Amino acid sequence: MSDRRLWLDEVCPDCRAAPGLRCQTDSYKGKPLLWLHAARGWRQRPCPACKAATGEACTTPAGRLAGRPHTARLRYGRREPTTEWVWEELERWQAAIAIVRFSGGSGKPGSIAAVTLEDAAGHELTRWSSGEGLLPDELAAPVWGRYALFRGHPRIAGMVLWDVADREVVSSGTRGEQQFSEVLVPRPRARAPLPWHSDTSRDTSSAAEVPPLAARVCERCGKAISPEARAEARYCSKLCRQAASRARLRERSGRAGLRAPERCAHCSGPMPARLRPEALYCSKRCRQAASRARLRSRA
Repeated sequence: MSDRRLWLDEVCPDCRAAPGLRCQTDSYKGKPLLWLHAARGWRQRPCPACKAATGEACTTPAGRLAGRPHTARLRYGRREPTTEWVWEELERWQAAIAIVRFSGGSGKPGSIAAVTLEDAAGHELTRWSSGEGLLPDELAAPVWGRYALFRGHPRIAGMVLWDVADREVVSSGTRGEQQFSEVLVPRPRARAPLPWHSDTSRDTSSAAEVPPLAARVCERCGKAISPEARAEARYCSKLCRQAASRARLRERSGRAGLRAPERCAHCSGPMPARLRPEALYCSKRCRQAASRARLRSRA
């Protein structure tokens, strides 16, 4: 069952919001949310842990009443409607917008007047009342998440508009004597196209030719950079990126011009390659032996 009004009959197990009040971000000094927590509808779904039926409380393995609902019951079920499910259903109906007209407040509980689906030409596809199915109940869910049971509100009359093309949910209407308009679900941000993706939106040919990917090479080792790497990637791997960073630090500190000596300061043996420019010893053993010799000379 997805009627969100029933979710407001009890305390929210997630944020401890009182019956009839909106969910909050925190138990103390939290901000109200625009959507009710999934945990609040635990009575409207069966429990996967103790197999309690819809409407029944959870029980322990011994058959006693559990102190709180099981954790698995506080999450959305596998086939329980979600916001993404609503968008998919609206696309299946070939609807451009869904309109939910509501009213309430001033001592009266909230009510849904009608839920209407319209196509891109503005023609009405269907009309429901609240409680006539999963889709109209989910379309009306933002009303209960925003105003709960309308307690403490002046007279409010308005509508919730679901825009399928922009994936945006907007609420507007009259609250008391003032007009209001707010975005309940903002449209998702459009990701910028990657430079190697071709734009064929204006190509009217039957088969648009996709240009080959521009070859990118690592600035340190010269190897090819993977096409799956970010557009701003300059190195082929993490090792090359770190090595280039260390080289830049050496240049800034003035150590780039230093060269390691050809002979070890302790054993006079040849110095191995790829040592730090300030290295004086060929190995850790020579460095420790030189340190002990200095300590003996001081004693």
